[in-house]
Amino acid sequence: MFIHSCAQLGEFTDVSKPSLSVVDMNITGLTLQDIELTADVKIDNPNNVKMDLSSYSYALDINEKNFVTGNEQRGMTINAKKSSVIQVPVTLTFSELLQTFQSMRDQDESDYSFAAEFGFDLPVLGTVTVPVEYAGKIPVVKQPSISLSNFSIQNLSLSGADLLVELNVQNPNAFRLIVDELNFDLEVNGLRSFSGNISDQILIDRKSTQTVKLPFNISFLNAGMAAYHLLNSDEELEYKLTGSTLIGSDLPYFKRSTFNFDKIGSVDILK
Repeated sequence: MFIHSCAQLGEFTDVSKPSLSVVDMNITGLTLQDIELTADVKIDNPNNVKMDLSSYSYALDINEKNFVTGNEQRGMTINAKKSSVIQVPVTLTFSELLQTFQSMRDQDESDYSFAAEFGFDLPVLGTVTVPVEYAGKIPVVKQPSISLSNFSIQNLSLSGADLLVELNVQNPNAFRLIVDELNFDLEVNGLRSFSGNISDQILIDRKSTQTVKLPFNISFLNAGMAAYHLLNSDEELEYKLTGSTLIGSDLPYFKRSTFNFDKIGSVDILK
């Protein structure tokens, strides 16, 4: 009994801190608005006794400047001579990123560094903290742009007009975008809005612009003769373009999200 008790006592007195390593840090979610990174942190328990993870805190730096911090109380047991992996998710918002780091507007990716401290409850040693670090790169996702390119008259009569609206959809990103279910309202010189939609998908290659043509008809019986006089004149149109669409990508982790657009400007009537 004495020898057995000494052996048990030795197990408790010969206690070491666990070793930590970030196995990987992957993108687990990506939209036009934000990106989620998840760190897989491996915890190795070298001791002959189990230990408990009580909490962790982390900081993620962009361009060597602290951007996101977080902490969590976490109960987790790592058995003796065993390893466990804990996942730490971190979410970044692109609007805040681009507002904080103006230089990122011209970049396709950015460096980041991840640092965390994990708190453990160990026999004899009590509560100890163990640091871990990791560095990598994230893509910089920018908002597309949808604007009015041309407004042309294909046919004009006293009863109505056949019009062609051309929209430019610009993709400033280093990957392809998929535009789906595009709906828009176009107001010209305060006249009643012209509405249109595109049900087909629009594929826009990296760093390129796609022109979308939308033919539609306007009846002066409904719109009034003011619309006829406007379309028959040579004056420049003041327009307001609003709408929404779904934006996706062929990247495997990119999730479709709604993109709302609002654009004002002026355009000549093409006849």
